[in-house]
Amino acid sequence: MALSERCGTTSNYIGQIEMGRRVPSFEKIEEIAAALGVDSFRFFMGENAAENRETALDARGFLKKLPGAAKKEIISRLMAAIMGNITASLDPENYPLTK
Repeated sequence: MALSERCGTTSNYIGQIEMGRRVPSFEKIEEIAAALGVDSFRFFMGENAAENRETALDARGFLKKLPGAAKKEIISRLMAAIMGNITASLDPENYPLTK
């Protein structure tokens, strides 16, 4: 069975996505991923999964070499940024009601 049939679309539409002429909705990305039997996040990982893995390993090696104080500073700044985003997302002023 063709991919287009498995995800409820046409082969023309799939071809246009492959050539970069169409951008699928998030829902269609989920359908395509399910039809292929993969997690949809893999479509956003770049062209080379091994390269992504290698980059992650390089970052881990770099972090392991940092002094403890630098690691604490990085963690502190990351936590502050995360908390700032969470706080902003909970602020009702960021979600004005529309009629």
